[in-house]
Formats: sequence, structure tokens, C-alpha cells
Amino acid sequence: MFFSSFLKKRYLYQYLISLSGCVSILTSGINLGWTSPYLPQILNGTYINISMTSDQGSWCAVMPLIGAVPGAFLTIFIVDRIGRKLSTLLMAPIVLLCFILLAFSDTVFSIFSVRFIIGAVEGGLYTVLPIYLGEISDPQIRGILTALMGAFSILGALLINVLGFHYSIFTSSLLCAIVPIVHFLTFVLVPESPYYLIKKGKIKEAKNSLKILRATVNIDDELNELKLAVARQETEKEAKVTDLITVKSNRRAVLIYIIINFTRKFSGKNPIQFYTTSIFYLAEGSLSTYLSVIVFICIELVAAMIGVLLIDKTGRRPLLIVSTSICATALCLTGFHFVLKDTYMSYLSMFSWLPLTSLTVYNVCYTMGLELAQTVYLGELFPVNIKAKALGIADMLSVINGTIASKIFQIVADNFGLHYSFFVFSGCCVIGLLLIIKFVPETKNKTLEEIQLYLIQKTTKKSNNSS
Repeated sequence: MFFSSFLKKRYLYQYLISLSGCVSILTSGINLGWTSPYLPQILNGTYINISMTSDQGSWCAVMPLIGAVPGAFLTIFIVDRIGRKLSTLLMAPIVLLCFILLAFSDTVFSIFSVRFIIGAVEGGLYTVLPIYLGEISDPQIRGILTALMGAFSILGALLINVLGFHYSIFTSSLLCAIVPIVHFLTFVLVPESPYYLIKKGKIKEAKNSLKILRATVNIDDELNELKLAVARQETEKEAKVTDLITVKSNRRAVLIYIIINFTRKFSGKNPIQFYTTSIFYLAEGSLSTYLSVIVFICIELVAAMIGVLLIDKTGRRPLLIVSTSICATALCLTGFHFVLKDTYMSYLSMFSWLPLTSLTVYNVCYTMGLELAQTVYLGELFPVNIKAKALGIADMLSVINGTIASKIFQIVADNFGLHYSFFVFSGCCVIGLLLIIKFVPETKNKTLEEIQLYLIQKTTKKSNNSS
């Protein structure tokens, strides 16, 4: 499906534009994965100028998540004023400067500061990029295009783990500085979202944008559909943040997002990503720590690419249900591994393969379902008149949940044992699974307008039944 649709002229530019936008997400994966190779090195004294405690290390890990909150908040106020394209482009020079500063950082404060600022940029990117990709894409490939964000984040994590095992912070930071340069030089060439241009009354520019995106001059019918969709959503009234709660269809969209995000974040992905190297070192598996980490992330990347192909073929909901079920099982098995390895002397000789296997299964299923589906749903659920505010708040909620989950992991692991952390996350997956089955709908092959009409009809039908 991917390769046949990629070769279609109508879709080609959409794929290329999306790839350019997703290059920016490489920096998110780099920043989130940075602590996996470098935090153990800092804590064991490899960098003698940097003195960091275990507690400080846990805060270093979550600093990008904390930074993402103000970043997402600020982006809410600029994305509808200066546009999706310019909002995205502004992030690149900030990230470039941060990587240069990180190369010369030799204190805890400077490392925290750089990770916080890049985290703020990530918060902005995860607010604006799903909007942009959702608005430029055909319904038939919208899932693939938005799911690419997850794949590029994983690629960034793989990149920094490979660099981190072989190069110093100085060298890897300068190499990573190439990423925002590539992003800026390619994304400056892409067209603005036609949705945004119509919203601003720039019909001629919107028409030209559609011609580029669809690789045809015959776009009058689609342009008229977009004008009607934007007009309907705009005439509902000027959206306020409170409309996410007071408007019933928005409230249902918020509920769907909260369920997916709760399940995603409290499945433990952030702490597993932050402490990948440490977890495999403590697991005492059959492979070396370095090889385990690289295999772990490489398989995750392959899973992301498979998920990208499947999400518009099987649908979002089936992937969510299957992936969450398997994640719960894999996390529970990982917890039992850490119980048994310290209890039975002969256990490791027979089951040294289990931690890498169970965590890899978790990672594959998480990536193909929970990771990619949330990104796709974010670009689909909210109407254009409140989408920027909704995605900004969604990103803030996501990073708050990720921070809480990461601190729970560190506190529970330090005080009660690593196995309890995995049992907690497994239980959260079970709760999330039940909620997904009950509340999360399928959006496959629906236009953004059709999804809004579905949410309105669903809430109207519920109100009529209750009355």
C-alpha cells in the first residue's frame, strides 16, 4: 500500500512534504533518548566535570517533558496567527543553538537548561505538526503521514544511542546539529496548509497550495469542500479553551484523547526510553548491554514502519486494542523476570533471553499501536476552530503524564524494586484497554469533516437517549 500510493503522482508531494516536516521530530527522539547512553556515563564519573546524583539524573531524564509544557502553551497562541509552516520553521534555529550549547555544557544546570529548551521546542512541534500533516493530506494516506512522526522519533532515539556508545557529548551534539539545518532548508520550500489559508481568507493562496499538494490543477471541488468545512466550523463561534469542555462533541474528543494518552504514557514508555541502557544492564540478559539496546531500538523502528503501513489498512482501533493487550502481558512478564532472577540461582541460565524478548515485544506492540495511533487521532479529532488550542493542551497533558510515569518508575524502583514498576505499568495497560474498547471509535478513511459530524451525531444521539 505504501509503495503503490507513494508512486501515485497525487500523493508524491504529500509524502515528500511530510518527510521534510518529520525530520524535525528526529530532535525529539534524540533528546528523549539522550539519557539512555549518557546518563550512566555521567553518574559513573566518565565526565569528571559533571557531578550529578541519582535524583538529579531522574530530573535530567524528564526535563524535556517539563519543557514541553510551556512550549505547547506558547504554540497555541502563534500557530493560528503566523501559520503552521512558519511556526514549524521557527523551531529549527532554536534547536541548532541548543545542540551547540550542549556540546560545550559542563555543568548540571547547563545540561538541564538545554534539555528543557529542546523539550519546549518538542512541545511546540507536537502541537503544530499534527495539525499541518492532518490538514494537507488526503484521507486515504492521512494516517500514514501523521504516523511518520512516531517513526522519526524512534529513528532519533536510535541515532543518539549509536552515537552515545561511541562518541563524547561534544562530538555527538555537533553531529546532531546537522538535523535542524536539514529540516529548515527543506521545509522552507513546502506550501502552507490550505485549511489555514482559507481560514485567513487567502483563497488564491489556498488554491495554489492544493495544486502543489495534489499535483493537479483540478482541485476546484476539493477547494469548495474545504471552504464549506472551514465555514461551518468557523461559524459555530470563536472557540475558547472552555469549549473543549462545554461543547459536547469536543468533550467526547477530549475523552478519547485522554484515554489513549493515559494508556500510552502509563504503559511506561518514557521511563523505559530514558533508562534503556540501565534496564538492560540490570536485567543481566544473554546479550551485552550495548547490543541489547541497539537491537531493541532497531526492532522498534521496523515496527514503526510496519505500523505506518497498517494504520490506514487495518484501522486505528484494532491496532490500539491488540497492541495494548500484548503490552500488558509483556510488561507483566518483564516484572516476573526481575523477581525470579534474584530469587532462583538457576533462573538466569535458562531464561536469560526473556528480558530482551519481552521488552522487545512490548516495544513493537507499543510502537505499532499506542505510539502511532495517538499521533493520528490528534490530527483528526478536533475541529479547525479549536484545533490549535486542543493540541497544545493535549501535548501539555501528555508531558505531565509522562513526567509522572517517569518519576513513579524511579521512586518505585529505588524503594521497592524494579519489578513493581513493571507490574504497575502492566495494570495501567489493562485499565486503558477496557476504556479503549468502550469509548474509542474508528476514524479510518473518514475526512476531517466526517469525523466532526460523527462526534456531533454521537453526542446528540446520547443526549436524546438520556432525555
